[in-house]
Amino acid sequence: MDIKLLIVDDHSMVREGLIRMLAEDPSFGLISEAKNGLTAVMKAREMHPDVVIMDYDMPHYNGIYGTRELLKELPNTRVLMLSMFQTKEFIMEAIQVGVKGFIMKEASSDELIAAVKAVYKGETWFKGPVAEIITPYLIAHTTGQHPGNSQKSLSARELEVLCLFAEGLTAKDIAKQLTISKRTVEVHKAKVFKKLEIHNTAELIRYAVKHNLIKIP
Repeated sequence: MDIKLLIVDDHSMVREGLIRMLAEDPSFGLISEAKNGLTAVMKAREMHPDVVIMDYDMPHYNGIYGTRELLKELPNTRVLMLSMFQTKEFIMEAIQVGVKGFIMKEASSDELIAAVKAVYKGETWFKGPVAEIITPYLIAHTTGQHPGNSQKSLSARELEVLCLFAEGLTAKDIAKQLTISKRTVEVHKAKVFKKLEIHNTAELIRYAVKHNLIKIP
């Protein structure tokens, strides 16, 4: 990989720290920087980054503005939102403008690098507390059920397992990717089937496609 990165943050020390951190990984090529959403759009026009690490909270032109305007011109660019906040409102606003991942500023360097590589490959990155916050509302949106309805609501892990099965991975592959046992994967799958009232993998795939949980090439 030779991933072109644009780092957007209003604090120069934060940008410099992220650049030093990411430059140590040979997967990353050109790394540029911008101080707010407006300069991010201007810089992106020049360099056509593969991935943009975008701070959420910036004066003048914040990460939401920057993401929305940048993706209008460069829809194939992947945006990873970086924030100190993890409220539902912030995360859902970021998703609505097109970010592919949301990561906290206190995340480790290994997690940040993994997140950048994931969104570069076309995956999403909504893990841990972020996934726990948004999953009930994503399920409510795709199923038409209120997030408090336990009959239809899936846990963050169940949603993750659903999507991986729908993408064609085996239980063994999913277990390895999620670092859990194959038995645990099968238990999650059974719970998904019961909650969504589906009976086989074909129905699971149709459900995931219908509700835009996966995309067909």
